[in-house]
Amino acid sequence: MKILICDDEPMVRMGLKVMLEELFPGTHEYVEAENGQALVDNASQLPDLAFVDIQMPVLDGLDAIEKAKEITPSTRWVLLTGHAKFEYAQRAMRLGISDYLLKPVGIQQIEELMSKIGTLKESDNTIQSYLKSVTNHDFDVSTKKRMADGIQKITGAVEGREPAADMVSKVKAYVLRYYHNDIGVNSIADHLNITPNYLSRVFRTQTGEKLSDYLTDVRISKAKELLKNPNIAIKDVSEQVGYYSTKHFARVFRKIVGETPSTYQKNI
Repeated sequence: MKILICDDEPMVRMGLKVMLEELFPGTHEYVEAENGQALVDNASQLPDLAFVDIQMPVLDGLDAIEKAKEITPSTRWVLLTGHAKFEYAQRAMRLGISDYLLKPVGIQQIEELMSKIGTLKESDNTIQSYLKSVTNHDFDVSTKKRMADGIQKITGAVEGREPAADMVSKVKAYVLRYYHNDIGVNSIADHLNITPNYLSRVFRTQTGEKLSDYLTDVRISKAKELLKNPNIAIKDVSEQVGYYSTKHFARVFRKIVGETPSTYQKNI
């Protein structure tokens, strides 16, 4: 585990390292920071755990954690303080602090804390793995709010919008019903009362393909079914699947199928 120790007193930093080494010899890697700004500067090293003093020069511990969390959201944070003030506790809860230790810190406190942190990290890993498996996205699970925000972002259920999966289902149903009409991304977005850019982004994120490509695939698939009839004219097939230019239809069909509609019709 990579552990960051942030305190403006060198003896406190050394004392924590000595106790951790006594409990877990040669197990952890340590990074030190002498003030809040140094903590932020070292956040790119992505520590698994950070001990942070609240009252420090340059930048205090809580402000530093707030900035550092944007860089290393999966870090577990433990506050070091000589004052159990209520306002500290309130803000610490909002920041998702895992625990706090009152100075002077003893080795038994460290041992109990590390046991708790180990359990939390295992839980984090289990939740992250599960969410990754079902969404194919990485999640920040350091706090319930951050996890909820991540889920909302992936599902599209933000700012009063319906979940992305439901939206995609509606889009596909609309395309299957109206593919023969003059429809496209803009008209589908108008129907759903959302912007074309948002619709395109959500559809591609959820399905892995462009909406315009999906519409084309549906039309060509329907065209192939119609072409099983040896007597139907290519022009009629074109119009029945939403193409009002036979040349354009033939060009798209050949690009996807590998042969012209007339050749496909003869071969089948």
